[in-house]
Amino acid sequence: MTAVAVAAGSVFLWVTRPRPDPGPWPAQAVSVSYGGAVPGSGRTGGALRFSLGIRVDAGPPVTVESIRQPSPALGLTASPNPPVTVKIGSSRTIVIVVAVRDCKRAPRNAGLPFLDVTLRNARAKQDQSFILGDHYTRDLARVVADYCERPPRLS
Repeated sequence: MTAVAVAAGSVFLWVTRPRPDPGPWPAQAVSVSYGGAVPGSGRTGGALRFSLGIRVDAGPPVTVESIRQPSPALGLTASPNPPVTVKIGSSRTIVIVVAVRDCKRAPRNAGLPFLDVTLRNARAKQDQSFILGDHYTRDLARVVADYCERPPRLS
């Protein structure tokens, strides 16, 4: 009987033991910002090349596992290619190229274009959408308009 009581007490203590705080959810610890067109890259060939700033303000390091552009009419590449890990108090710049693939389905004057980002830290893995603001909206709309609405070339 004593052995059962000791075992039950041990299980109770193990289950109710204090656990370390894993820190904030990844999306709460990260800020993502549009850094503008990469100098010297221009907006040619139906692509916008820009910098994306990723900063971790709290908790354990956060890994950016993927960055996606939700429109099937637009493609996205990143350099460095994810996964990219960012430590607390530091930031990383990722160069993104969003390219027009299909003018018929490309978004015209999208009000709030966003990027989908998968983030992971010690607490969890999250998919989060980030709206990058007015400058990104204007730059992306300009690229789509310039590329998709230009007159055809005469041969």
